[in-house]
Amino acid sequence: FGDRVAAARKDGRALSDGERRALKVLGLGTDVDRTGLRKRYSELVRRFHPDRNGGDRAHEGELQKVIAAYQQLKGAKAFA
Repeated sequence: FGDRVAAARKDGRALSDGERRALKVLGLGTDVDRTGLRKRYSELVRRFHPDRNGGDRAHEGELQKVIAAYQQLKGAKAFA
């Protein structure tokens, strides 16, 4: 139900609702490429990781969302 195809990218590749939500978590548009996806993921991991924040775990929930979103998108056909 939650993963029905919602829209297509400019290149015609379809995105599911889950993929669109994951892009939103990462703050990316639908036409990002694999390189842009990896770059944004790296930026956000550095921003939210406790080791980069003096051990402060206040952003741990955000980090987990970023990781889950990237895991969903990195294997998606739309980003192959």
